[in-house]
Amino acid sequence: MGTCYLLLTCAVNKNIETANIIRKLPGVEEAIPVTGAYDCIVKTEMISDDVKNFVLSSIRPLDNVRSVLTLYDAPPLLLS
Repeated sequence: MGTCYLLLTCAVNKNIETANIIRKLPGVEEAIPVTGAYDCIVKTEMISDDVKNFVLSSIRPLDNVRSVLTLYDAPPLLLS
């Protein structure tokens, strides 16, 4: 398993509400409302296929989510 971060763009003034909804989903470690280029950061510990299914089935269908950028941690071999 690896760490994966999802950077979400949400509807205007809906980042706190969206983070509260996402925080309750299984597999979510953290959901933090932020300001700036993105509105919410979600941390999860899933493998890539699980993340893909999670985003497609649980995150994108949410009314307030406008876009999702997925970031995976770098494998140890790339860090050496």
